[in-house]
Amino acid sequence: MSLTKINNLKEPKLTERMAQFINLDDEISAIFRGVFTKANDSWSMLMGNIIVNDNSNPFDIEACHYQYPEYQFICQPISELSVAKLITNVGEDANILIPGLPELGKRESHLNWDESLIPSHFHQEGFPVRRFSARVCSDAQCHDTKLVAHDMPFHPSAFELTRNFLGLEKFHGSSDARRGDLRIYIPDRRGHLVFSESNIRFHSDIHNELSVVGSIDDVPVALTNPLEKHDFEPEKAMDVELWLVTQANEILDYCSSTEWEHRYEAESNNTDLEKLLGIISAGESEHCEFKAYIDLVTKKNAKAWDIDKTVCALSNHQGGKLFIGVDDETRIIGINEGCQKHYQGESDTENAEAYQKAVVKRLQESLNKNQCFDAYLIEHNKLFVLVVDVHKANGLNYLLAMKEAYIRRGASSPKMTPTEIQAFPVARDVLGRELLAADVSSEWEAN
Repeated sequence: MSLTKINNLKEPKLTERMAQFINLDDEISAIFRGVFTKANDSWSMLMGNIIVNDNSNPFDIEACHYQYPEYQFICQPISELSVAKLITNVGEDANILIPGLPELGKRESHLNWDESLIPSHFHQEGFPVRRFSARVCSDAQCHDTKLVAHDMPFHPSAFELTRNFLGLEKFHGSSDARRGDLRIYIPDRRGHLVFSESNIRFHSDIHNELSVVGSIDDVPVALTNPLEKHDFEPEKAMDVELWLVTQANEILDYCSSTEWEHRYEAESNNTDLEKLLGIISAGESEHCEFKAYIDLVTKKNAKAWDIDKTVCALSNHQGGKLFIGVDDETRIIGINEGCQKHYQGESDTENAEAYQKAVVKRLQESLNKNQCFDAYLIEHNKLFVLVVDVHKANGLNYLLAMKEAYIRRGASSPKMTPTEIQAFPVARDVLGRELLAADVSSEWEAN
């Protein structure tokens, strides 16, 4: 169960939801931004975004159309089209979704739409946005290639341009789960959280009473009037749960340290070198672990599991930091030499960044709750250290391959016993309700 997402929306429920945020029959002011790919002489939409009513005139946006032999990148304003007509075009299998665009390609026969709430602190205009997404095209194919065409800008990687053009944090090519997706972004102006340098309040554009519930670093927050304020220093707050709720318990906006796709992080730079050096000098503890460089290139390197186990253990405790490139005596030995041996980049920086990506990829593939960490590099005396910043997981975290869970005790990370696993707190949402999950301990015992 998610507080910020509704799955499997179909008609008429889809348009009922959309009608809460926009007049479906009005012509929209919007921008289309999408990528199309060609396979077997036919074009298909790889991914497309429609941004509705973003407080700007769509004709002020610089339209563009970059066409290559196997890719098209298109940004154009949308006019003389309503949301109702747009949804009808999708549902009736119209070959042209929006006038002026290429054909969509082979269509999915049954569309399932998802609605996600993007919080105001993630939007440049400062209000929340509803994102409606569905896989519309079933045959969109792609491969990475250099983009070369007459009178078109050269790009060394189609995947990299796709990522940048669509504003994606990551793009996984043919294995990307969003392949063929159409996403419609509609602003929700009914209410939003308002942040300043020293406090938090809320704004309301509806007559229904709203309230803010939650906590900041375990201090309860309760606001029922738009004029009320609660002290909030963004550069100091670490654990934030703020939820703007209607009388009908609908979430209008939020700021949360645990909603992973749009997770709130303190504004202070967590690569603050002086602070991190202080943590290192204090030595290993229940929240801090040191490792020398660990080879992830050589197959069957048993020590590679140490990274997974440590992050798993910290996430099942109270969170903490794993420093790779520091020895047990708190000496910074760096990862430079190991990275140079295994990655052969043009500089120490390139090698360290390649290692960082390898560690992130390994953890994402190894952990059940794989959004519980951030990884970044720090440099001290020309030596690079990889810092894995681990957050407390919501519910039990464990290693997928080995079906084992670990927890932090002092400066060690022992394997959890079946009794400890059985007694471990279940995952809960922000209102304290248990989230449905499989009985992991029973599953392990069966194996």
